[in-house]
Amino acid sequence: MAIYNLDAILNRYSNEYLILDFNHLFISSSIREEVWLLRRKPDMALVEEIMREAKEFGIYDMNEDKDFDTYSGGQKAILGCLLTLAVIRSQEIHGLKLLLNNVLDSLSDDNRSKLLTKFEEIRSTRHIRLFSGEKNQIQEIALKNEN
Repeated sequence: MAIYNLDAILNRYSNEYLILDFNHLFISSSIREEVWLLRRKPDMALVEEIMREAKEFGIYDMNEDKDFDTYSGGQKAILGCLLTLAVIRSQEIHGLKLLLNNVLDSLSDDNRSKLLTKFEEIRSTRHIRLFSGEKNQIQEIALKNEN
């Protein structure tokens, strides 16, 4: 199965994975709106957490209402992952299988490493498993702290 075909991925994997697709990271135009849609209420503490973490990736010009279209592809991928991680923590979600479809490929080695470290931090406490498309198949990403 080709990993780039989103319809096929959704049809085949959406019951088993939360899918974060590089070409469809957000449904709104800003981080404030995205948080509002996910939380069903304003949550500036969550928005501020994401903006604070974005600075670790060199995204210094972020604000809660900045249009996603003004960010680079890599910055959008980072923000999508940071948003996902923040919601997992705030909602105390456990046992999730997260499929990053073409997301990690858009990042520099340094940013990919930083992002995977953030996923490592929640893996053991939240039992989050991370997957990606490799060799036209879905494969689990081995995180550093796994036994």
